Amino acid sequence: GLLAYHWERAGNAEKATEYLLQAGDQARLVYAHQEAADLYQRALVFLEEMEAYDRAARTQMKLGLTYDTTFDFQRSRQAYDKGFAFWQRVGEKDPAVPPSPAPHALRLARLEPATLDPTLAITLNAAIIAEQLFAGLVAHTPELGIVPDLAKSWEMSRSGCRYTFHLRDGIVWSDGVPVTAHDFEYAWKRVLDPATASRNASLLYDVKGARAFHQGIIDDRDAVGVRATEDAVLTVELEQPAGYFLHLLALGVTFPVPRHVVEQRGAAWADAATVVTNGPFSLASWEGGKSMVLVRYPHYHGRFGGNVDQVTIAFLSGKDISQDIRMFEAGLVDAASASSPGLDEKDVKDRLRCHFGEPATRPAVSTSYLAFPVGQSPFDDPRLRRAFAHATNREAAPEATLGSFGSPALGGFVPSGIPGHVPDIALPYDPERARQLLAEAGYPGGEGFPPVNWLTVPSFRIGAENLQAQWRETLGLETRWRIMETADLLPLLYPNPSAPFLQIWVPDWPDPDNFLRIAMRRRVPSWSRGTYLTLVDEARQVMDQDKRMRLYAHAERILAEQVPLLPLQYCGWHSLLQPWVKQYPKSPPAQEFWKDVVIEPHGS
Repeated sequence: GLLAYHWERAGNAEKATEYLLQAGDQARLVYAHQEAADLYQRALVFLEEMEAYDRAARTQMKLGLTYDTTFDFQRSRQAYDKGFAFWQRVGEKDPAVPPSPAPHALRLARLEPATLDPTLAITLNAAIIAEQLFAGLVAHTPELGIVPDLAKSWEMSRSGCRYTFHLRDGIVWSDGVPVTAHDFEYAWKRVLDPATASRNASLLYDVKGARAFHQGIIDDRDAVGVRATEDAVLTVELEQPAGYFLHLLALGVTFPVPRHVVEQRGAAWADAATVVTNGPFSLASWEGGKSMVLVRYPHYHGRFGGNVDQVTIAFLSGKDISQDIRMFEAGLVDAASASSPGLDEKDVKDRLRCHFGEPATRPAVSTSYLAFPVGQSPFDDPRLRRAFAHATNREAAPEATLGSFGSPALGGFVPSGIPGHVPDIALPYDPERARQLLAEAGYPGGEGFPPVNWLTVPSFRIGAENLQAQWRETLGLETRWRIMETADLLPLLYPNPSAPFLQIWVPDWPDPDNFLRIAMRRRVPSWSRGTYLTLVDEARQVMDQDKRMRLYAHAERILAEQVPLLPLQYCGWHSLLQPWVKQYPKSPPAQEFWKDVVIEPHGS
């Protein structure tokens, strides 16, 4: 902000705009709403003078999001309308010259997805791949802005409870059939249909009637507040205003599916041989257990900001967490993650720095945690759960649990990089108190504690072993960990976890609601602490953000005291890029934008 001020005074429009937008983004993402609005409005003055209509349109969208989070939907709509007008002017200007084609495919190594259906993908990797193959009403930008995608414009009611989306003309599925608003309505109601058994259904509970339909309270699909009123018009009614609603529309759960294909082929519609897509890439091949190839979709409606025509994905073994790092060192992949919980990230960083520079780091927006099956003995006793919390020294070996980029979760479940983070409320490491509580729960010195399988995935093996050693020393308990592939673990967590498990929560959007409502509903569904639920539900409906954060803080303190789950580390995301990768956009929660990747010519 200070740099922006000085460049403004110096009359340097380009530099002033650059820093005004960076400062505006920072302010918006920590809910400093008035400051963000002021910074964006100052930037818009320069952008209009420079006739930078694309950047002006994107800034108007961010201004609209800023007003959304304060529930000022009248000013929000005005900002969006101005943004739509700027995009019309973008179309009148000469298109930008595209970069020269990439010298080779974008080469990546990832876990194999269980499905390509964007509405049913539940793992981070499956969601990332689905978001390259499909498109929704809006899309995220790397700085967590929102831009129109299949929707060319929208209006919202003054109350913020009704949205009307107008779809672009000429959008077709990869089989040539037009994409219509009916595909959206069908997709959302299919997710909510109890027969689908979707693990993503609760993400749509803001929609009027969605929760009641999904939970079988009503069986009338027409009572769900999403309707295609015309082929190109979709109307959505909400139960109450939701300042994050447009962020939700950038997630795969809200993407359309080709109704004409799904009704004909059922669940097989998303198989490699039959999948029909509408995103920036289409599926060229999928060899199970080995690899996948995506190619640029020639009829994609949007813009490619990069030069990649093909993406090749080598499938990793979930048991070998450093395989992609070794492939990166050998030059076999162009980008890799240095964020696996089982890696010693300091070692990785030191080993690669001299060749590849610093990893690109992101804020701590995710939380690793241990969740308890609170609906069954012995974990239905809060004294036992508190015993484990007091017996866990989060600061003892942070590199052993999450690497050098993790930080101990000494606050609530919401991490330090998300608005609403409450510091220093975690139950402290107190071995004596832990042993006392264990005895009160009926297991003095660990005697009589029943055999339990504690569950996690290979990337958390080191963290699990660290907890095992701490609890053996402090509580006298020998915990048995079962290390499972993600695809095998997830079915055991839905609809109710059957055992304690160690995992990480990556938010769908950067708001405490996603942790304290969505994550808790998915990961500890049997915990029904009345006051906690009342606070979280009230916070969703409060239009005063300061009061809303106070309600969430109260809920966090209940969570810390009752310990249905135990936050362990706050995690950032860290990417390794080869020198020839000059542009690789990612958002803080780990969305990736392969259509905007730029690879330059290089010698090897």
